[in-house]
Amino acid sequence: MPYVATCSFDTAGRTMMGLKPDGLAAVFAGLSVQPIAMGANCGVGASDILVTAIEMAATATTVGVPIVAKGNCGIPRFEGIEIKYSGTPELMSRYADLAINAGVRIVGGCCGTSPEHLAAMRLAIDNHKAGPVPTIESIIQDIGPLTNKPPTDNDPNHRKSRRNNSQ
Repeated sequence: MPYVATCSFDTAGRTMMGLKPDGLAAVFAGLSVQPIAMGANCGVGASDILVTAIEMAATATTVGVPIVAKGNCGIPRFEGIEIKYSGTPELMSRYADLAINAGVRIVGGCCGTSPEHLAAMRLAIDNHKAGPVPTIESIIQDIGPLTNKPPTDNDPNHRKSRRNNSQ
């Protein structure tokens, strides 16, 4: 049976099992039945999921399937007893546009996404004009800050700071 596989990435840019976005293709390449698409959903806001999608797209040729991105509509917060999301239809419209430029071929929304957000995203997709692959800087400028910029593997202070945080 055909399937689409998506993973949620946390504010450290990893799944619960510690997998980074660029490692997802290798996991699926080793399966006897590969997904018809792979990507990311939920977890963090639109800015973070765009960075995740860019990292996935760089290695997706290993599996040769489309990339999926279904970002949350902003970051949730409590207002009284209700959960509200910070993302507007305009933000999600821009997210959809940047997602296509990032190499995403299946664009959607996750938590907090309403029919109004989806309508704005559809309009952005219908009127999309190709642009460059977004950079972290352009994503932050257009969509807003990352929830947490993950450290690179080459950052010598990453492991040290994690050890310090656990003490």
